Amino acid sequence: MLLAWSLQALSRPQLGALAGDGAAAAGSPWLVLPLFVAAIACAVAAVRFWPVFAARADGADWVHRLQRGPWRGCGAAIAAALLAQVVLSLPITTLLARAIGAPGLAHAHVALAGPDVPLLDERGPRMRFDVPPGLTFDEVQLRPIASLPAGPLRTSRLRVLADGESMTDAEVAFEQSQQLVRVRCAARTCHHLDLVLAEGNVPLYFAGDSVVLIAAGGHSTIWNGVALAVIALVPTFVALSIACLCGVAAALATVLTVLASLLFVQTIGEAGPLAGAARGLLRGEWLGAGPHFPACFPFLAAGALAMILTMVSRRNPRR
Repeated sequence: MLLAWSLQALSRPQLGALAGDGAAAAGSPWLVLPLFVAAIACAVAAVRFWPVFAARADGADWVHRLQRGPWRGCGAAIAAALLAQVVLSLPITTLLARAIGAPGLAHAHVALAGPDVPLLDERGPRMRFDVPPGLTFDEVQLRPIASLPAGPLRTSRLRVLADGESMTDAEVAFEQSQQLVRVRCAARTCHHLDLVLAEGNVPLYFAGDSVVLIAAGGHSTIWNGVALAVIALVPTFVALSIACLCGVAAALATVLTVLASLLFVQTIGEAGPLAGAARGLLRGEWLGAGPHFPACFPFLAAGALAMILTMVSRRNPRR
C-alpha cells in the first residue's frame, strides 16, 4: 500500500496536464495493483491450505473421508479467503484512495440516452435527452466525440437548456474529441435536456455516456470504498471457483497457474469490473447507483456455474 502510494506520487507530476478528476482517475492502476496483491495472497493461501482444491494433494484423502459436504469444504475455504481479502482491501479502498486523490464526497452519475442518431451538426443543430423523473442534479458533464469539419475549422459552441431554460451564460465550446466540459448550476430538476448548436462546424457525437448528470447531494467516500472492496471480491470468487473445478483432475501447480492467470486478467488486464469501479471511485462517482454492480452479475454467474459443476463432479466421495 505504501509502495503504491509512493509510485503514484512519483508519477503525479506527469499527470499535471490533466484537469480536475482526470489526474485522480489516471492513478487508478496504483489502486488496483495493491488490491490484486491482496486478492492473490488470500486466494493462493486458500488453495495451498485446503488440500481438496487440487487433485492428488497431500491430506486430500483425509478430507474426503471426514468432509461430506457437496464441495468437500472448498466453499468454506473460499468464503474464508474472501473475508480475509475484505479486511486487507478496506484500508486500500478508503485510506489509499483518499491519498491518491479521491474526493471526500461521491455523487451518483446518471448517463442520459440520446436519439438513435446522436449527431449534433449544422444539419441537425438540436438534440433532446430525457431526464429520469425526480432526479435532482447540479452539474452536467459533456464529453462528445468530435468528427472532422466539412470546411475550415470553426469551434462548435453549444447552448445547454433545461426545459427550455438556459443553464449557463458561460461558453460551452468543443474543438477536439473526448473534451470534457462541465456545466454547473443550482440544484434543480427537469424533464428534458436540450443541446443546441449555436455556431461552429465540428460535428459532435453524443453517444454512450457522453452526457452525464451529476446528482446533487453526496455520499461519503468511505462507503464508496466499502463498495469497491466488495466489487474486488468478484474476480477472486471467479478465480477460486474455476480453480476449484480444475482441481477435480488437475494437480496443485496447474490449479495455481489457472488461479493467478484468471486474477491477473480480471484485475490488471481490466477484463473484470474492478478497474472501471476504481476509476469511478477516484472520479467521485457513487458506485452504488452506477453500472458497476450490475457489471458483476455475469462474473458471479460464471463463478456460480463453476461451483455447481464442481459439486456435480465431487458428488461421490473417494474411498
